[in-house]
Amino acid sequence: MQREQDGRLFYLDNIKIFLTILVIVHHVGQAYGPTGGFWPFRSSLDESIPMLGLFFSVNAAFFMGFFFFISGYFIPMSYDHGNGDRFLRKRLLRLGVPLLFVFLIMSPLQMYFHYTLYSGNEPLPFFKYITNIWFGIHGMPEGFIEASGIFPEMNFGHAWFIQHLLVYAIFYWLFRKITKKPLLKQEQRPFSALHLFVIFIVIAVSSFIVRIWYPIDYWRGLFGFFQVEIAHWPQYLVMFIVGIIAYRKNWLAKLKARTGYAALVIAILSIAVYAALLIITLNAATGHADVNPWPPVMEWGLIWAVWESFIAVSIIFGLLTLFREKGNWTRPFLKTLSRSSYAAFIFHMPIVLAVQYAFDRVVIGGAIGKFITVSIISIVASYVLSAFLVKVKALGKIL
Repeated sequence: MQREQDGRLFYLDNIKIFLTILVIVHHVGQAYGPTGGFWPFRSSLDESIPMLGLFFSVNAAFFMGFFFFISGYFIPMSYDHGNGDRFLRKRLLRLGVPLLFVFLIMSPLQMYFHYTLYSGNEPLPFFKYITNIWFGIHGMPEGFIEASGIFPEMNFGHAWFIQHLLVYAIFYWLFRKITKKPLLKQEQRPFSALHLFVIFIVIAVSSFIVRIWYPIDYWRGLFGFFQVEIAHWPQYLVMFIVGIIAYRKNWLAKLKARTGYAALVIAILSIAVYAALLIITLNAATGHADVNPWPPVMEWGLIWAVWESFIAVSIIFGLLTLFREKGNWTRPFLKTLSRSSYAAFIFHMPIVLAVQYAFDRVVIGGAIGKFITVSIISIVASYVLSAFLVKVKALGKIL
């Protein structure tokens, strides 16, 4: 078990593995729970796990914000280790190339899978689908069924995250070009509960304001290309900026263990209260078609914005503390997983859809058994493929 290597923070590598696996499981669950949005696969069996709604809502509250925080944390480090132009070239390679791959190949194939099997539209050859439906070159066909909710169907899919990182990296590069040097300096003050409270307030207020006009799961293509779920955008942007500040001010080392653990305990208790509320609501809805079982407080804009923001800050900094104190070590197996996590994030989607489809009519312990089985297979397959791809010399520079 290795604990140090040139100051590398192994616990951030381990968090990256944890979050990537969480993303895979989250996407597996879309086929078996109350997703609240579009998913390319539809189960043929009557498979439903209402409590996955709790899993989805807790995940949505923090896991992408956590990804943005970690990405922001490494941005200034990457810029400082080379000149600005080298930083930009590396970001264009590592983010731009996968983004184009997903947009031009992976996402069209996934949407064609849905179009052919589930949309109810007239079958089309793939290349005709690309021109007519994906890009919508000739306009919407007469009688077209918008099963996916959008036309044209072109989108970045799960690579919206990569698109955001690329755009933010370009803005950071421009900012550093203008300012010439970092504006933030390290300070001696500890990273305290007050800092957490300020971050929470900024996210909660900005999230509530944008949700006056844009509900959760409402996606827009801003400026014609920037794919964003506006309801969660304030959290993502704030956590990315907080990550940059955290690196400059060495906040990860200065966060006191008792503060981080307290935040994690409070988050767990808050989730437990919400879970109890959900169970009560689900039980009340049983046998009553006029009762909306999920989610019980989603329509309470301010309450939901505050709850999500509170959970995000509490879990993110609580888990940072937990992994820093207990998980700052590695093994060869974990190194392989960490090295493969970016590739696993990129390539897991078609694997998840393929496994979901392959097990569509298979009965394995009901919906819960199906969910667990498909999750395990998808995680293993995604990481095995990714571990192989990163060893390919040409791909290793990108992935």
